[in-house]
Amino acid sequence: MRLAIVSSRIPYPLEKGDKLRLYHQIRGLADSNELHLIALYDKDEGLNEADTELAKYCSSRHYFKFSKPRRLAGLPMAILSGLPFTVKYFYSAFLANKIRQTIFEIDPDIIYCQLIRMAPYVRSLPFPKALDYMDAFSLGFERRASFSPFWLKPLMNFEASLLKNYENKVYKDFDSHTIISTQDRDHLSVLSREKIEILKNGVDQEFFHPNPGREKKYDLVFCGNMGYDPNIKAALLIGQMMPELRKRHPGITVLIAGARPDKRVLALDGTHGITVSGWMDDIRDAYWSSRINIAPIFSGSGLQNKILEAMACGIPCIASSVVAGSIDGKPGNDLLTAGSLNEFKKRITDVLSSEKLANNLAQNGIELVRNKYNWGAFSKKLDGIISNTTGSDVQALKSDKRI
Repeated sequence: MRLAIVSSRIPYPLEKGDKLRLYHQIRGLADSNELHLIALYDKDEGLNEADTELAKYCSSRHYFKFSKPRRLAGLPMAILSGLPFTVKYFYSAFLANKIRQTIFEIDPDIIYCQLIRMAPYVRSLPFPKALDYMDAFSLGFERRASFSPFWLKPLMNFEASLLKNYENKVYKDFDSHTIISTQDRDHLSVLSREKIEILKNGVDQEFFHPNPGREKKYDLVFCGNMGYDPNIKAALLIGQMMPELRKRHPGITVLIAGARPDKRVLALDGTHGITVSGWMDDIRDAYWSSRINIAPIFSGSGLQNKILEAMACGIPCIASSVVAGSIDGKPGNDLLTAGSLNEFKKRITDVLSSEKLANNLAQNGIELVRNKYNWGAFSKKLDGIISNTTGSDVQALKSDKRI
């Protein structure tokens, strides 16, 4: 089948969750489909390298530059447009005409739209369409609101309300729908949410694997995009925990690794045994050099890929209940969960104090990922979902190519 894949970002390199998800989906879909990628981007740096990689799987690639200043300039119009701010940030009426024209030229059998933020570009087009919600964005903003200062809470709650309405509104414009976890699906207010297919993320298990010979330079590690608000908040919580942990465990160290560290995260470097690495060319080095993976993330939504990667690398994991809720594992067996900072500190002490517990968690985590988080299986499921996507009266509509 000929697929037009519409994305808010070029899905390479893989430093963000949405890019990682779409990249692996593209790799899987390319085996039995003709793929045409349409993606937004904001700067030219790395564009050639990304295109070289994506050309392995996509017959054509169409990139549309949308700079951050232009995006920010359009945000005041979100109120008038009725779009959530996080959707309006990615929408340009000028680019919409170009993208729609490109899609008509491709003449796809199906449009595969990643995220509701790209729905305004394609929702009215006369082709069968599949939408990957990935996360329930409204849930993420509701959680952010609970951790925001009082002056920011109203804005976060307002955006959560707009997103919840928009998640429901665009449902009817697409013929099939996917989302990353049951937790996210259950939060949506759409009437037929049980028809939304759960499509998890996988782990590249040839790449992420145990390396028992590596020296453990750090006791703890936290990985992720350190410019992403829930991860920034989690890093700051680690900064709060470390002074007491160092009293319990003198000399304990933690590595905070990931792209685009916010200045508040960078300020933690060198304090209380904390190392902030920034971008790492090979993120496996962060896992392999650490004893325990922690994820004190109490806001945001979706599935945290870094937990799965750490498990695949044989590192015992401790996660917040928010993170653990999207993982198909058994708390206490496959990973440990914590609902507060005090619980996190206790769980860390438990694992550091028991080699048997650490080894059991590590081995069970490896088996969980092997059995339940395989990109090949999820790509096959997505291929089936897309193959069964059909639109109503599509051929009649396609004869009218007004955009």
